[in-house]
Amino acid sequence: MNVDTGGDKQKLLVDGLHRICTAQQTLDRILPIKHEFGITRLANVTGLDRIGLPVALAIRPNARSIAVSQGKGSTLALAKVSALMEAVEIWHAEHFDQPVFFASVQDLSKHHAFIDLDRLPRIRARAPGRTERLHWVYGTDLMSDRNVLVPLEMVHANYTHPLSPDTGFFPASTNGLASGNNRLEAICHAICEVIERDALALWHHWPAHAQRASQLDITSIDDPLCLIALKKFENAGLDCFVWNVTSDVAVATFMCVICDPQAETSHLGLGSGTHPDRAVALQRALNEAAQTRLNYITGAREDLSFEEYSTSGRDQKMAGFNVEQDGKRALQRFDDVPTSVNADLESDLSWLEKCLRDAGVEEIAVVDLERKEFEIAVVRVIIPGLEAPHDDDSYVAGDRALNANGKGRLR
Repeated sequence: MNVDTGGDKQKLLVDGLHRICTAQQTLDRILPIKHEFGITRLANVTGLDRIGLPVALAIRPNARSIAVSQGKGSTLALAKVSALMEAVEIWHAEHFDQPVFFASVQDLSKHHAFIDLDRLPRIRARAPGRTERLHWVYGTDLMSDRNVLVPLEMVHANYTHPLSPDTGFFPASTNGLASGNNRLEAICHAICEVIERDALALWHHWPAHAQRASQLDITSIDDPLCLIALKKFENAGLDCFVWNVTSDVAVATFMCVICDPQAETSHLGLGSGTHPDRAVALQRALNEAAQTRLNYITGAREDLSFEEYSTSGRDQKMAGFNVEQDGKRALQRFDDVPTSVNADLESDLSWLEKCLRDAGVEEIAVVDLERKEFEIAVVRVIIPGLEAPHDDDSYVAGDRALNANGKGRLR
């Protein structure tokens, strides 16, 4: 593995995050140029809900995909950075400007290596033939240090119509798209997101008894920032449920649901998080649950349907979670979840790569999206063999999901 870090590697372990600089330093750098990415407004919407966990929105009216990006964190500065950087990374993917091959696998394979196409997730369409002309771009495989061609459809985020006639073969989403204060930070964040989406897909294919057995004992949580978030939920009169959905990849992954037991039409908050440090993974899940609840309250996201605001829609979502409330069954403990707290980003990446290798992953493709005029690290990571986001309308379960048994391994 040979990764150009593009800057400092040592992490600042502040505010529960593993970053190379503070949130304020990132804000000071990005805010003056936010207009370059079409961001017209950065909104603090925390006060629209009664929880009090900071949530911010970054608005891009002329976006080529989602126009509203959400940000969350234990402080307002972190929430603002989260929203801004999500908007910035999506803009980079919308304005992909690198060389593109338009040719068939049969023609290109004579002189170029491909990512393992057989292990990429599919959607509800036939697999492309070796003689069909598609768009391909170069990425770097971290595990072999070689250049590989990957489908452009899994890299860009320009979803304006009409779509190219050669699309519809691979998932088109923002999964694995991430930015950072340097390239290594962005890569680690992107890898964690792909692992997270894979773990959630597996969990939703576990049998009901395995899902119930994955619920976390809230009283076993000892991280200070997580305890603050849980107290805010309690003070707001909300129930909070957490599941340890860590897969056989063995990188800490949590799913959280918050709901109001007294209001039939109250908005659900659903969040998830993945990180080598289990405390950071849980912090992300809890903060995202608060963010999701505010998404419904603000109504700003254009991809929310009317059904999601109805009682039936809420009930349908809750039915997808097996909640244990009577205390008769032993729940999982927080300190039993795998964790790795490292001082630098290179150690994080090495650890993540080892976890993926041990789970049978053979490639981690990284496509750099950084633009010279901005010098903001943005990458897209594609990991063959892992599942695509299960909540996408076009999702088709792969071998991992179909063989998941809920015991941290596959059947």
